[in-house]
Amino acid sequence: MNLLYRRFLPILGLVLTLGITLLASRHDTRSRIADAEAMMVSQGRAISDVVAQSSLHGLEAYNYWEKEVTHGLLNNARWVALADSTGSVSNAQLARYANYLGLFRIMLYDAQGNLELASHAPDQTNELDGPLPEGFLEHLLSGRQQSRRFGYHMQPNSDQGRFVAGVRRSRGGAVIVSVLPQNLAVPLDEMGPGNLIKSLSAGPGVRYVVVQDEAGVEAAFSSDVGFTLPVDDLQQGSLQEDENYIYREFPSPQGPVYEMARLVDLRDGSKVMLRVGLDGTLLQGLRRDIKNRALMRGLVFLGTMILGTSMLLGWQRLSVLNKEVEKVGWELRMREEEARRAGKLVAMGHLAAGVAHQIRNPLNSIHMIAQMMGRTVDLQDGVKDQALHIRNESARIEKIVQQFLEFSTPRQPMPQRLNLGELIRETVAVHASAHGMSDMEFRVNVADHDVLLDRSFLIEVLENLLRNAVEAMEASGVIEVSTETKGDEVVVVVADNGPGIPPENREKVFDLYFTTHAAGSGLGLSLTAQMVSALGGHLDLDDHPGVDGRGARFVIRLPRLS
Repeated sequence: MNLLYRRFLPILGLVLTLGITLLASRHDTRSRIADAEAMMVSQGRAISDVVAQSSLHGLEAYNYWEKEVTHGLLNNARWVALADSTGSVSNAQLARYANYLGLFRIMLYDAQGNLELASHAPDQTNELDGPLPEGFLEHLLSGRQQSRRFGYHMQPNSDQGRFVAGVRRSRGGAVIVSVLPQNLAVPLDEMGPGNLIKSLSAGPGVRYVVVQDEAGVEAAFSSDVGFTLPVDDLQQGSLQEDENYIYREFPSPQGPVYEMARLVDLRDGSKVMLRVGLDGTLLQGLRRDIKNRALMRGLVFLGTMILGTSMLLGWQRLSVLNKEVEKVGWELRMREEEARRAGKLVAMGHLAAGVAHQIRNPLNSIHMIAQMMGRTVDLQDGVKDQALHIRNESARIEKIVQQFLEFSTPRQPMPQRLNLGELIRETVAVHASAHGMSDMEFRVNVADHDVLLDRSFLIEVLENLLRNAVEAMEASGVIEVSTETKGDEVVVVVADNGPGIPPENREKVFDLYFTTHAAGSGLGLSLTAQMVSALGGHLDLDDHPGVDGRGARFVIRLPRLS
């Protein structure tokens, strides 16, 4: 679980950091795009302000003049339609009418929209004979409008334009008339904002500058737009009293257009709409570039974070592996030490067994002779006392010989399910009762652990360690027994605050026959280590001091039930 937590934490940090970075990048991208749009708006407003403020009077004059021109042109169309309704007209008559009225062209269309009569011959067409404004003829043919006029209309692929007007014929079809500005009494170039608009629209990034009257009809084109401007959703009513400008973006056959529109008040109380169309390609390219840069920054950051997280996880994994290697190395050293110790004990055990068998027979004879001397009546009291000493010492030697034999042929453990904490408390309680009259203090800090071990082995191991601690402190001090869990092991610690073990003896404490006590045999710790090893555990003298920074600290590692 700890390893999973350490792996999950960097991933969670990566997700949070990535989320915050994406939000910040999104905000930055939107801010940059908003700045680009603000630049487009500023350009459009500057152009419209120049036209509106610097050419207001000229614009009024032009607008009035243009209305008069188109009104007169519409009357000419009605006169031709009247002549057409009273009798048949010919191409020659239309040519005379055009010359008399100062018109550029007179064209009669039938109900299907086919050109029926014209004031000019087919071989007399020029660049000004371009298509009519989109939808102009269709409205008349369908009967939706009886008359229609169109302001100055630039011809495609030409730097000139014309005025157009038309009426519906009585028998279906339409009469279309047009006039060129140069044929009028006042040239278009001398009228108000014409030159100014034309010069502004010729600048880089400007697609058109258009003046639109109240009816939604383009009243003045400054350049060749090349496509029909949408008017359905951009009427004068779209501009509220508290809004001076409106902005929109739309596609066109010549590319994206970013348009700004505003109302201009004329002195006669009427209003015209000034529309400035800017080239939206630059804005779209800038948006795309900003988004691509943001995407690249995000990808670079994501790659960096993934690489960093991978390195962090790798470092954590390496750290875990190093700890595992250290643990395995420590266990190998412990096993080597146990093997060395076991080999030495086996060799010494065989030697002890052989010596014990050789000593046991004469020792029994000595013991029996001492018993017989003790029962002899006529012996002096001093001799009887010496015989008693011989018997007691031979009995003690017999006990040591028996320990040697037990060491050379150790018994096998009989495991059973136990509560280790309860067993430790019982064993320590027995020792505490035995030393109740002394200055010994026994502390127990254990938890309940389920183990599958030999009960008698555990009791004997604990008794040997407790007895050694009592003997080392000469029945005055503190002995503490505690337990803790490490992985699949239960660690039992027996510590005291006695004099401790000198550094030069630490490597010898588990050796056979090594003892610092005059009456000791040097078998206690060796047998204890042998029994712990038989239980599948390990007994070790810890490098750390015992209780209160003093004494010795023995550590028993035993397997526990999962």
